[in-house]
Amino acid sequence: MAYSWVVPIIEEMDAQLVFSHFGTSYCSGLGGVEGHFAMKRLLVLILLIGSFGVVQPAKASTDCPLKGHPVGDGRWMLRQSPRLDARDVRIRFENGATARMKAIRLRHRDFTIRLHWRDKSKWSSPFEFGVLGDKLGAAIILNAGYYDEKGRPLGYFRSGGKVFNSRVLYRGHKTFLHYGALFTVGRKTGVPNIVSREKFKDSDVKEAFQAGPLLVADGKPVRGLTRYREYLRATRRTVVGLDAEGRLVVLVSEAETRGISWCELQEFLVLPESKGGLGIRDAMNLDGGSSSQLWVRGEVGIPGRPAPTYIIIAPRA
Repeated sequence: MAYSWVVPIIEEMDAQLVFSHFGTSYCSGLGGVEGHFAMKRLLVLILLIGSFGVVQPAKASTDCPLKGHPVGDGRWMLRQSPRLDARDVRIRFENGATARMKAIRLRHRDFTIRLHWRDKSKWSSPFEFGVLGDKLGAAIILNAGYYDEKGRPLGYFRSGGKVFNSRVLYRGHKTFLHYGALFTVGRKTGVPNIVSREKFKDSDVKEAFQAGPLLVADGKPVRGLTRYREYLRATRRTVVGLDAEGRLVVLVSEAETRGISWCELQEFLVLPESKGGLGIRDAMNLDGGSSSQLWVRGEVGIPGRPAPTYIIIAPRA
């Protein structure tokens, strides 16, 4: 339908009310909750009117409009201290634009992986990654999932065995796929994993947070994302994935770059390493845009705006 763009907007508006019971709402400028539902009714009316119009139905696209090709040989650089692989990713598109990202790959047996929620009253204040890294003994720090205007995690969030938000948002729904996955760390094993919200069980995890969408599952691009604007919109991204050997792969857009869309990410993530890709088995999208940021001790610093939650990766003692 030509007005299929209305549906994801309605979904996003509903998602913004997730924490309205705390006394605040993203929709305060529209008169709070009442304004939210008034706008939602208006969009539904537009959708209904459009369905009777003469506008031709929009064709759903399953391919990216611009084809991208990895630049270079795709070689990883091995670092000994801490022991990890690093790679500069360059993807050149048909229009001449280039997406630039930094990729980090590691084996979980060499690291401990946990989440960090910054002080609630100071989360929006600038800070030095090096200071936080020294405090937490981190080798790698990157931004995690979505949050509200008070720095509270949107969706399930567990850190250090403590649950800060027990709600798995939209479980049982076929929509709201931008909350469709969880990143977890096993309680006893310390093994990282990526699961859909439908398959998530909190009984065996020490660390977990909800974000999305799930981009890749079992080595194949996840379907059903074409309805979202981010499917075709290029912007900065943060992605976590697991390759066929179970290694954790982190991919973060550089600060000055074209950015990359979900569909472009899907094509690159599943591309075999022999063809310049990452050969990813499972992957999920995290918070992006100006929130995308990465710090690797002694090497990488990709800045972003302060965020309340981070993934902390520290060498095992």
